[in-house]
Amino acid sequence: MIESRPTEKQIRKSMLERLKLDHLPRWVHGIGLGGTLIVFLFFLVLFGVFQEVPVWTDWTPADEFLQPEYGEQIYPDSIFRTRINTWSNLVYICFGFYAIALAIYDWKRNWSLARGYLCATPAIGFLFGISGIYLGLGSGFFHASLTRYGQQFDVGGMYAMMICMVAIAVGSWLPQIQFRRNSKIYPSWPIIAVLAIFSSIYFSVYKWDYSFARISNYLTAVLFLFAISSLIQPGKHLQIAWFVAGVASILLGSKVRDLDIADQFSAPDAIFQGHAVWHFLSCMLFVFLYLYFRSEEREGNRIG
Repeated sequence: MIESRPTEKQIRKSMLERLKLDHLPRWVHGIGLGGTLIVFLFFLVLFGVFQEVPVWTDWTPADEFLQPEYGEQIYPDSIFRTRINTWSNLVYICFGFYAIALAIYDWKRNWSLARGYLCATPAIGFLFGISGIYLGLGSGFFHASLTRYGQQFDVGGMYAMMICMVAIAVGSWLPQIQFRRNSKIYPSWPIIAVLAIFSSIYFSVYKWDYSFARISNYLTAVLFLFAISSLIQPGKHLQIAWFVAGVASILLGSKVRDLDIADQFSAPDAIFQGHAVWHFLSCMLFVFLYLYFRSEEREGNRIG
């Protein structure tokens, strides 16, 4: 008997099942889209009221204001000194709200570890969502104000996002801990969560004491090391296509950012600004890596 090939609809359903995203209730989208809409409307009101008000005059300016690096036009006497680069940070905020909603959904479903570490530990997914919102607000604050404080929160958000992503990768590799003097097995996520919170706060407060490029390189190396280690662990199955898509998105985003810095991407008043595109593509890195770890299935529970 010849087996019929699965239809495109069946394949799509299998993929959603693998990601634990099939049959999502409406409230998940309500949190994801609704939360983003509330933030958008709040800042839309601020922009409408203070569009031509020099609210940042007495704040210490960032180097980006004194010596602009990105290509977008600067409006010194406005609450949004750079506009497209400010609004584009909504992509981080949208992802953050969706990650929070999915963490609540996972908590309600009470997934077993066999269905994947990320889904089985909603607290870590929740922290990742918070870090996404933090990055969106911090980066938005920086591009709106071009101030030193804005830059501190911008970089602090980037640290938090990367640290939480590393936390997921490490947790997937080591979901449980067994101490030598005790035969009982404990989940690792409480320790990982505490370390992620405190390190995110630390690097936000002491941002100026460290080279972001150096620390981010270390975090990226750790992230990729444990992400690949999870892929080759016996009894675990992850969809590597999501990981490859994440790498491709950040490489493309870096190229666009470099073109923008060289003033070769778009005109200063264009709708599509290079750094705004960078925001979108760098956010897609986290989206794809999130899906990569969400695709995890352990032995006996593999789908597709």
